[in-house]
Amino acid sequence: MLLASVAHATWNALAKYIDDASLAFAWINLTVAGIGVVFLGFVGLPNEEALPFLLVSFLIHIAYNIFLLNSYRFGDLSQVYPLARGLAPILVTIGAFLFAGESLGTGEVIGILIIAAALASIAEFHASKTLWLSIATGFAIGGYSLVDGLGVRHAHSSFAYAGLLFLLEGGILGLGITFLRIRQQRPMITAKLSLGLGAGALSYLAYAAVLWAQQRAPLGVVSALRETSVIVAALMGAFFLKEGFGRRRAVAAIIVCLGVAILVLS
Repeated sequence: MLLASVAHATWNALAKYIDDASLAFAWINLTVAGIGVVFLGFVGLPNEEALPFLLVSFLIHIAYNIFLLNSYRFGDLSQVYPLARGLAPILVTIGAFLFAGESLGTGEVIGILIIAAALASIAEFHASKTLWLSIATGFAIGGYSLVDGLGVRHAHSSFAYAGLLFLLEGGILGLGITFLRIRQQRPMITAKLSLGLGAGALSYLAYAAVLWAQQRAPLGVVSALRETSVIVAALMGAFFLKEGFGRRRAVAAIIVCLGVAILVLS
């Protein structure tokens, strides 16, 4: 999960680095759709019991992509990413308690709350539009994480579930954005194609790992470990995107590590 968090932060940094946000998300989604087709060819479709969850997740993922794309239009990576990701562990933990019957111990709850609070504290907002888009993104993340965590447990393979989910999501979004760009006379330029393809591959890898882990561990724990990616994103924002990295963010990173230690030891 820690390796998946690095992959996730990296693809978000690449998406932010590409100046044209819609172009970045078009290439990313077309890439994940292509990878999804390949995986389905090897492992087949998921069980029928998983399909209702998968379809609901698909709809939430569409909203997530729209919110995230527009968040990066108005805010920095180190602004948007922390709050959006920081909300997810709390939402997933509450949802898993209500809908999956998962009862976490005191230490695990403390660890999750520490991680979520530290992640959210890194965010700095100067525009209300960025704030609300980031919050909406966070709720979408919590929603699809919970639905997928429940759904993938009904699938015979997490890779089959991921393949169909990304084929639907990536195909609809990738082709949709491409169509809109052509109508607006904005071509699908290939100047940064390699970055878009790389970001798409990392996106697929990161979430496939999440689904695999959700079959084997409590959903709140998986979500909390996954969101440590915000530390990687903060570093990438500072050194790769030149967004700055203050003392408060460094302290928050240390607190996140403390939360992860409490979570894992619990």
